Amino acid sequence: MAVRLGLVGCGAIGQRHLQALKHLEGVELTATVDADFERAEAAAVPFDATPFASTDDLYRSSLVEAVIIATPSGLHPELAMEAMEQGLDVLVEKPLALSYGEAARLTGFADDAGVVLAVTHFNRMLPGPAAVAAAIAGGRLGRLLSGGVDVRWARTQAYYDEAPWRGTRGMDGGVLFNQAIHALDLLVAFFGPAREVFAYGDTQTHRIEAEDVVTGSVRFESGALATVNVTTSVPDRNLEERITVVGDGGVAVLGEQNSALKVLRTTSPEEDEEVLRSLKTADPWPSWRSHHNALKDFLAGVETRNPPALASSSTLAVLALVEALTRSAQSGRPLTIRELTRERGLGSRA
Repeated sequence: MAVRLGLVGCGAIGQRHLQALKHLEGVELTATVDADFERAEAAAVPFDATPFASTDDLYRSSLVEAVIIATPSGLHPELAMEAMEQGLDVLVEKPLALSYGEAARLTGFADDAGVVLAVTHFNRMLPGPAAVAAAIAGGRLGRLLSGGVDVRWARTQAYYDEAPWRGTRGMDGGVLFNQAIHALDLLVAFFGPAREVFAYGDTQTHRIEAEDVVTGSVRFESGALATVNVTTSVPDRNLEERITVVGDGGVAVLGEQNSALKVLRTTSPEEDEEVLRSLKTADPWPSWRSHHNALKDFLAGVETRNPPALASSSTLAVLALVEALTRSAQSGRPLTIRELTRERGLGSRA
């Protein structure tokens, strides 16, 4: 029987989910929700779904077994908790929350309530990053020593102005939470949890509350070091989203988009060549495919009641890193992950 699914938020990201749902079996979109009711109506039409203007109305309808939260970031925790309190399984757009503490509390609630809570950190599932992760897991890069994330994108003032929540502390979180979190999630997937960070941040080219430029350093629990350079102040068009991994046995570089494996040099050169060849000859990756993979992973968790690959627990380490970098940039001092979690009154689950 198909899972009855509701979409909460029918804006730009909601549209990506709608595209993906057209290509997905085992699910029925039965409801759409948006504060702009006309937008909810338009999203509902192709699926013969029922539109709603509020989640309260949706939950009174009993039309859904699970929901997607695709609203501005600052609303994610409240809406996810509200849905889980209804006994619903939940897929949340990244980020799960704008603090590690909120994310840990949501994850704890999901575990206690026996509901599935997942987040769209789907870049781990892209063929390029997956190949890097496999090389690391197989020991082909040796002991990881250093790395880096470089996200240099272009976002005009008009981009921020057209959606007033963008660039705010409470709803957007800044360049680390909004634009760089996918790349940072891959960094954590490759290197493991962070131990300590130091960062500088500034708002240089936009009329926004949060940072549009951050540069920092990370020491991981493993002892490896990494640099972080992110900005939305590049003129004209995006420059790069690059992740570099250096081990004592080899190197890997993803970029200029993090889906593209540009360099792979490990202890197994023939295997490296085969990996690079297969990626170059793979079928094109349509724009809806990443959300399709996240939805498919989520639905597998809903059906089997086993934690999906993108379970919220798997996102806590990157949220701890992002919050630590953000707070270090604001305070001008180093910050340990242990210090951050202790201040939140939580043991480190990252």
